[in-house]
Amino acid sequence: MNNDKENQIRFRLKVISQIEPKEQAITSAIEKTKDVLAKSQKQKDDNVVRTSGAFICGQILKYAIAAVILIGVGFIAGRLAIPAQPEINMEEIQTMMDKKCADNAEKILAASSTLMDKRMYEMVNVIEAARQKDRQWTAAAFDKVVTDNDRMGKSIIALASRTN
Repeated sequence: MNNDKENQIRFRLKVISQIEPKEQAITSAIEKTKDVLAKSQKQKDDNVVRTSGAFICGQILKYAIAAVILIGVGFIAGRLAIPAQPEINMEEIQTMMDKKCADNAEKILAASSTLMDKRMYEMVNVIEAARQKDRQWTAAAFDKVVTDNDRMGKSIIALASRTN
């Protein structure tokens, strides 16, 4: 039976090989073949571009995700590494600031009092020096008046003695 089947296949192939298609059928088959080949080539080119684009995007995405994860881990580690911040007691801070301001006010008042006393002492000394100078000038003026009086009195006496 195997031999029968083989003979049948050969006979059919011989019959098919003797069939001659029309010119129009050949042209149509060639055109269809060209179209199929062009489409398959275009799909291969598109697939190559898409594959390389997808590959590049995949690589970039992979690195971006890794960077985000590293930054997140670093942020969390930094937050956990710092010591806990103490709670702020506003009343305590206000009391401290009031005390500091009061201390500074006392120091400023003491310094200004000392400076004021020093300035007053200097002013008293200047006034006293001016009084001393004034007294000296007054004494000199009186001496001059007395001297001039003596001289005038002697001049009047001398004039009176010369006249009758």
